[in-house]
Amino acid sequence: MKIKLIYNPVSGNGTFKNHLDYIIDKFQQKGFQIEPYRTENKDSLDKMLSQLQQDDYAKILVAGGDGTIHQVINCLLKYDINVPIGLFPVGTANDYAQCFNLPNNIEENVEIMLKDNYTYSDVGLMNDKYFINVASLGVLVDISQRTNTELKNSLGVLAYYLNGLTELPKLKAVKVKVTSDVMNYKGDILFMLIMNGRSAGGFKKIAPEASSNDGLLDVFIFKKCHNIELTSLLLAIINGDHVDSPHVIHFKTSNLAVNCNEEVGIDLDGEKGPDFPLKIKIIPQKLKIITRFNNEECKELRKKEEHFSVRNTFGQISRAVISGVHRKYKVVKSERNIVTDIGRLVRALPKHNAFNYVNRRALNDNFFEMAEKTLDNGYLYIVLSSTGSAAGETIRKVTQKEYSHVSLSFDEELKTIISYNGGDYLYSPGLNHEMIEFFNQKTDAKIIIYRLKATKEQKAKILSEIRLIDQQGSSYNVLGIIVPFSFRENIMFCSQFVYTMLKSADLNYFQKFPEKVKPTDFVELDYERRLEYFNKMLVQDILDKNKS
Repeated sequence: MKIKLIYNPVSGNGTFKNHLDYIIDKFQQKGFQIEPYRTENKDSLDKMLSQLQQDDYAKILVAGGDGTIHQVINCLLKYDINVPIGLFPVGTANDYAQCFNLPNNIEENVEIMLKDNYTYSDVGLMNDKYFINVASLGVLVDISQRTNTELKNSLGVLAYYLNGLTELPKLKAVKVKVTSDVMNYKGDILFMLIMNGRSAGGFKKIAPEASSNDGLLDVFIFKKCHNIELTSLLLAIINGDHVDSPHVIHFKTSNLAVNCNEEVGIDLDGEKGPDFPLKIKIIPQKLKIITRFNNEECKELRKKEEHFSVRNTFGQISRAVISGVHRKYKVVKSERNIVTDIGRLVRALPKHNAFNYVNRRALNDNFFEMAEKTLDNGYLYIVLSSTGSAAGETIRKVTQKEYSHVSLSFDEELKTIISYNGGDYLYSPGLNHEMIEFFNQKTDAKIIIYRLKATKEQKAKILSEIRLIDQQGSSYNVLGIIVPFSFRENIMFCSQFVYTMLKSADLNYFQKFPEKVKPTDFVELDYERRLEYFNKMLVQDILDKNKS
């Protein structure tokens, strides 16, 4: 039996094509013949699928982000092709795949695709166009659609809303009329979201109560408000607190109509939508999606762990890290409000720059002399820390991991510790030689140190890369905490920097897009146990020892 594999060669980091031979081999071993199809444009995809004889195919696999899946689904439904669909989430946000708790790991996903477990999924229909995850409209969509296509695909629509904070003074509300069997609304809005899934643009809490198979759409109307209130509202969206906002109307419905007499952007899963007036409805259980567990009765999906996941994550985490992350997420969350931390980040934005370097030659000759003396010691040191900084606490809330910052050191005493950070009164945001005092931003701040075997040549290569960045300039990718994207080569955040340095010397022991690497990935993805646990200590103890 044949399987059609449709893949977008430029989705995400563009590396899916490197796995084609592995995927073909695995399916051939099970008696399937894979037919790869490389997407070029909508017309060629449409033509290919119009000629597809569905009785010849057991499954259709799609590798890409939400935009690629959107295009494929629209073609499949157009030609009434009813074949089970498998998803390889290799885009940037992959919101639709998250509805089914599908992993990013290719090997694990292949295991799922080879099985016959299915879940039915609803599909939205706006006029004559389908959408799988989200339909959006409003002036903030205009900002997204005026943006370079490559950046838009990388950032996602809602992420671009955040980036559009600089355009807030230009925003003008539009008057719309919304009618449905649940409620009617006529008034000024800034934007509107019609959700089939739970997340959009990588933000996981847009519609926390939504389900892709409940036969309903979750509608969010963001009413006109002052720019200051809108800034707070956008930050609340990140934390999932927008549902209770007085500026938001939320309801569930199976159909609605929207009309507007003004020109305003309309977006379906990142693609341009139809023109007003709009008739929108949900088509229940239209798609048959291959999933980890069989759920053809469409019961509520909840994330579950199976042996593969446990073996490749928690089974690989050292006891030292487990002891550092034992506190429950609700306890961590109650200690400090994420909106407060994001507010601090926003207030710090003037000293950052997402497009240009603001930090040059922050490292002195003494640093490079110290580092050069360590080249023969056979190790690099990866330092995870829980510091208490606003950026660190934001990362900690999003990842639900205690350790939210990672640094690199050439020596075990951390005299050469270095990373990307938000800077302080002495240093600009970007690449900096870190002082122990930097980590002491909460009473229980701590660090945990691992070491990685490295040759003299490998350490010298990394030191050379650091010297080059220091000379060229750098900036801290503060937007990267929320949006997995960098505008320039030397604009990074901490884990992105450490991974990039390891990769430059062929020391990266796991494969991941650098802008998606989290601090704890360095331990959790150490499947081959390349790291050696070295030490763990409270920052205050180090400071007290130095004083004495």
